[in-house]
Amino acid sequence: MLARRRAAVAPIKIVGTYGSEIIRQAVMFKPVLPMAGLFRREFVTYVQQAWPVYSKLLREHPVTFAAFRQSPWQHFGVLALGEYSTRSAVALPDNDFVRTVFRAPRTECKSNGDSHSRRQINDVRLRLIRDGNPALARLLTDRGVGRGFSALILGSLLEFTFKAEYAYDYGMPQWLSRTDHLFSAFHFERLFLGRHKLFHFRIWYRDALSPYVREMLLDDRTLSRPYIERRAWKLW
Repeated sequence: MLARRRAAVAPIKIVGTYGSEIIRQAVMFKPVLPMAGLFRREFVTYVQQAWPVYSKLLREHPVTFAAFRQSPWQHFGVLALGEYSTRSAVALPDNDFVRTVFRAPRTECKSNGDSHSRRQINDVRLRLIRDGNPALARLLTDRGVGRGFSALILGSLLEFTFKAEYAYDYGMPQWLSRTDHLFSAFHFERLFLGRHKLFHFRIWYRDALSPYVREMLLDDRTLSRPYIERRAWKLW
């Protein structure tokens, strides 16, 4: 419904899908074991076997992983949803653009004790913006990336609020989510959400979209899947 209303206003949308993944080689596609008891043991065995395969792929060139593994396997769904009722213009996966990112200089650094290659991402991006529009380059981003004294002072605070919003929404573990739900009347989410992101799916699924989610997950067709533990799903 929201997509159809948006299409009535703007039939074409310019999106930055795959941007952080390709330019910054941000790894969003990560293996996570399903919650215990929800799926049959033989299905979970296949999931566990995928871990070494993923680890091997992650050792590829970071741009290769971002452009040819992560983007089509995980993030294609984001683009597909965006194109449900509108035409989406995505420039970042362009062949020439990806080829340019492959050629960008890289430096060796230490991260979590492991040696790997990482480019000086912020310096390159800021230089490109500054060359194209100096006035735009002087604006501070929502994560404190920019130039000048204000960026140094606010950078740490803005980075903290960015991480806190993720932790409260997407990154909240199940046990803590239940505790948070007990105190939902206090609306603690107002302290964290809305500073950086527009979408807060955990809260939406818990509250406004709860009837729809339950209807989909507890439908007889869903529960008839051979890899699902039907009794456990009904308890949820």
